[in-house]
Amino acid sequence: MGTGKTTPRVVLSGAARTPVGLKCGTLRNFSAEDLAVLAADEAIARSTIDCGKIDGVVGANVYQFTAPGTQDIYFPRNVSIRCHLRTEVPALMVQRICGSGLQAVVSGFQQILLPNEIDDTGIVLCVGAETMSRAPRVMRAPRSATNFWEFAEGGSIEDTMLASLNHDLAKTSMMLTADEYGAQVGVKRDECDGFAELSHARARDAYRRSHVNGGDALRGMFAIDTTDPAGRPVHLARDECVRKTSVDVLAKLPGLTPNKLVSPGNASEISDGAAALLLADRTRAVALGIPVRYEIASYGIAGVDPRVMGRGPVPAITQALARAGLHKNDVDLWEINEAFAAQYLGVEKELGLDREKTNVNGGAIAIGHPLAATGARLLVDLVYEMERRDVRYGCTAVCIGGGQGMAVVSSDTEKD
Repeated sequence: MGTGKTTPRVVLSGAARTPVGLKCGTLRNFSAEDLAVLAADEAIARSTIDCGKIDGVVGANVYQFTAPGTQDIYFPRNVSIRCHLRTEVPALMVQRICGSGLQAVVSGFQQILLPNEIDDTGIVLCVGAETMSRAPRVMRAPRSATNFWEFAEGGSIEDTMLASLNHDLAKTSMMLTADEYGAQVGVKRDECDGFAELSHARARDAYRRSHVNGGDALRGMFAIDTTDPAGRPVHLARDECVRKTSVDVLAKLPGLTPNKLVSPGNASEISDGAAALLLADRTRAVALGIPVRYEIASYGIAGVDPRVMGRGPVPAITQALARAGLHKNDVDLWEINEAFAAQYLGVEKELGLDREKTNVNGGAIAIGHPLAATGARLLVDLVYEMERRDVRYGCTAVCIGGGQGMAVVSSDTEKD
């Protein structure tokens, strides 16, 4: 029996991202929290909202124990406090590995959609951040049975970054999953290298056309003033991983996987960065006079065989489009995370994506893949590019370690 109530519409009232920093590069001394605060402050400023009107915070971070004093456990709460939100505003941490940034958005979206009798949250700050440069080495020594505050001697030393790239339960690793998936759908090594070259070329071109260079591309990105590894002042206004390369150079790099599809040159960069989005109930946003042009139309989350985790975007996109009542051809712009060229190309082949509408400003192979920031970064870049091109529908999607995929569909409400 119907209640007569209408489903709220959730708009994106503010969005911003940091430049993405190269591993152990310019952003190496920032904690994930530090980067998140910068992105959140910028997104809030762009929304023009009074901080006192924000009802909730959702933060995403994967590599814990990268902040001094292991303060990562307070990540979203600290972001809320440092951004001067009300003390009463609650904060939530989410983690869906490579989908964490999108999960922050989806969790905020879900909070706003709940009936007020259950949750009257109307405006949520969503932020994803990662400083992969600071992923620590740990010693796996057990605590002493006789004194909890002492540790047994010995124990294995573990590189948390390297170890996490393996999926022990599935007896695979992230690059092996990309290699297997790519081989299954007929991807070739020369295609991977060609796509990697294109990703860098598009990212370089986008930087030349960026708003920091007097153009109108990459308007979601803002500059950070800091120092480089040598201690010199830097005004970082570009994605630091992007470089000039060619198929000839890439083809000389060794294949690291059984089918030789994955090389150091056609995989995403380990990197640092953050992105933030302010979500709002449309009715409340209109009342407050903050932006309401773009909205979240739907999302999809799906599981796939962990051994071909790169396929995750295929069912997730299919689900998200069905929920929005859309066909693949209705989508004007796509942002599909480039965890590996072989993985992206597999998705492209399965879905029959138009490359001229996909990752038009380059992707993670060139820009970098700071895990928890990536999904949010993709959505920030997508919405600003939708505005620049004046198109109606966009879709962003990521593959997720362990065998998942996630997708979010965004739309221009002015074209309803």
